Amino acid sequence: MAPKRRRHNVGSSSVGFMRTLVVACGLAVIPLQGAPAGWESFQTSNVHQQVPTKEMFNFMRRYGYLEKGPSQAEALYSEEAVVMAIKSIQRYGALPETGVLDPRTIRLMSSPRCGVVDQMPHEQSMRHRRYVIGSESWRKRKITYFIANWSSKVGEDSVAKFMQRAFNEWAKYSNLKFVRVYDPSADIIVGFGSGHHGDNYPFDGPGNILAHAFYPYEMQSYGGDIHFDEDENWKENSTHLSDGVDFYSVAIHELGHSLGLAHSPVYSSLMFPYYKGITQGTLDYDDILAVYKLYKEYDEPSSPATTPEPVPRLPDFVTEPLITQPELPEFTQMPNVCSGGFDAVGVLRGEVFIFKGPYLWRLTEKYRIREGYPVRIWQVFRGFPRDVQRIDAVYEREFDNGVVLFSGKSYWIFDGLNFLHPEARPITDFGLPNTLEKVDAAMVWSKNQKTYLFAGDQFWRFNDTTGTLDEDYPRSMDRWYGIPTNLDAATSVASGKTYFFKGNYYWLYNNERVRPERGYPRKASNVWLGCRVA
Repeated sequence: MAPKRRRHNVGSSSVGFMRTLVVACGLAVIPLQGAPAGWESFQTSNVHQQVPTKEMFNFMRRYGYLEKGPSQAEALYSEEAVVMAIKSIQRYGALPETGVLDPRTIRLMSSPRCGVVDQMPHEQSMRHRRYVIGSESWRKRKITYFIANWSSKVGEDSVAKFMQRAFNEWAKYSNLKFVRVYDPSADIIVGFGSGHHGDNYPFDGPGNILAHAFYPYEMQSYGGDIHFDEDENWKENSTHLSDGVDFYSVAIHELGHSLGLAHSPVYSSLMFPYYKGITQGTLDYDDILAVYKLYKEYDEPSSPATTPEPVPRLPDFVTEPLITQPELPEFTQMPNVCSGGFDAVGVLRGEVFIFKGPYLWRLTEKYRIREGYPVRIWQVFRGFPRDVQRIDAVYEREFDNGVVLFSGKSYWIFDGLNFLHPEARPITDFGLPNTLEKVDAAMVWSKNQKTYLFAGDQFWRFNDTTGTLDEDYPRSMDRWYGIPTNLDAATSVASGKTYFFKGNYYWLYNNERVRPERGYPRKASNVWLGCRVA
């Protein structure tokens, strides 16, 4: 797929933050160990104070308080530079600027916080009395965003609701209009990922990095994007960190970075570096000044400089359908999903997805098609080849929630934001024979949490953790009593229900009795999609 947008040349006044260009929010826990070489004593204003530990020096470098240097470079820093760094840390933590590593400062350095640097090297940010501009603004007034995926801990509806609320707040003072689209070429991509998720800034599991964002036009196609760590305990309206991380409080902060704002030393600001728990969700005066500086003072040339512009009304949020289609071979007519014959069915992140041709349908909890669907496969699975015209099988891995998509002799693994491999992989990676043309169906069976692959009159059991087939496979489909061969799809849900599909029929399978329930098969499109098919 073509990149989301081409990279722009950015001047020195919009260098983002340090050399990393990524904003990574998280809990920076600094263990207090011994002093590094060259710092056995530390004297400040004739007061003997604690020597900074190696971890404290790492903190100072990571957040821009000291210049980065070679390993074991602590001895090269002057005491004056370290004292100034401590004062700056205290300033950004809303503490008295004493330059002394007192208990409050040490606690501050171990507090939950956003991982973007607080001080740009050589003051490359646009620093004002209080707020700080981290980069240039967006060069347009209509910004599109795409929610690539969501956490099962808060759900898509809540993620969409809180992201819209955050966009609304920033829109009040920025003269920007934010529009949600179902297109991964949007300006801002919002999504959840775990560990290595494609942008070279891996998440680290629960309790540390919470999220990260990118400034406008930085990191090529990642400019403006916001990523949340799926492994965090995301909650709605969480008042205490021990109960979970308040999603909205992190989202509205990250969006500030996505619009070009850096951290502010003002405690009441949304852009204050340290995580404060649940926020009231509105911009502080400091935030308003910053976004005004970016988007109102330097408005488009068509706006007369002498004419003050009124604060815009809140924009109406509408979902815009994708208008342009790729110039690739495609179906001339939308496949009739009510005729059955699904290519694949999968329960992904707790929601049902039905694939047919190059399209997918997403269902509500009441098995009705969600608004805005169907869409093309690549509109949901960012980076999926647009010339692939069907998915044969799909399942979600247990150990990392990666979504495995099969088509013909190839497969792809999607981690929620990106594909783990830049190119398609052969299905022989699963230990399947080279003569196999395709996988008919795949699922993780809720009875034993094992992965099953079906093709023709055989099936295999695969160990996703070791990446190997279990012994004594393949086996005959006769073992699945009452289930036909040459399946179209199969899926199993956490409630213990297992479903098999063929043609326009489906079977509900009793995992304990190991046979279909009475009264099956039934018409699939009638029950799953609400179609009126006789």
